[in-house]
Amino acid sequence: MPYSPLDAWAVVDVRRLSRLFEGRPESISEARAFAWAFMVGRVPDELADQVALVVSELCTNAVEHTASGEVGGKFVLELEVFPEHVRVSVVDMGAPSLPKLSCEGADLEAVNGRGLFIVDAVSKAWGSQVVRVGRRVWADVAGASV
Repeated sequence: MPYSPLDAWAVVDVRRLSRLFEGRPESISEARAFAWAFMVGRVPDELADQVALVVSELCTNAVEHTASGEVGGKFVLELEVFPEHVRVSVVDMGAPSLPKLSCEGADLEAVNGRGLFIVDAVSKAWGSQVVRVGRRVWADVAGASV
């Protein structure tokens, strides 16, 4: 019997995925759901929860504090699974200031202003870099072995 490509089984191990989102508040929950769907079965649920939290915070910052939140703005969510951590990156359309931990974030009762404190608390490292279209803010979220 002749060989057919339909007889072959292919196993694809996707470790990196990205998606473009509109720069509006509704996109934050869409990005979180996208991240959760990608993490399921790849990492423990506790780590997936932490990744979803970091996604929420970084996407919120992109929408609220950068040109991504302006009319026609967009941002890109990038996810990459490594053996020791998950890297969450958000590429925004740029802002006049750098992302930084502010003293205002110390108020645990505050409704906003704590995003990077949360990212810092659940990540083993985070930072930002200038890219052609704006800025990439990334966080390495670690948990049990991934």
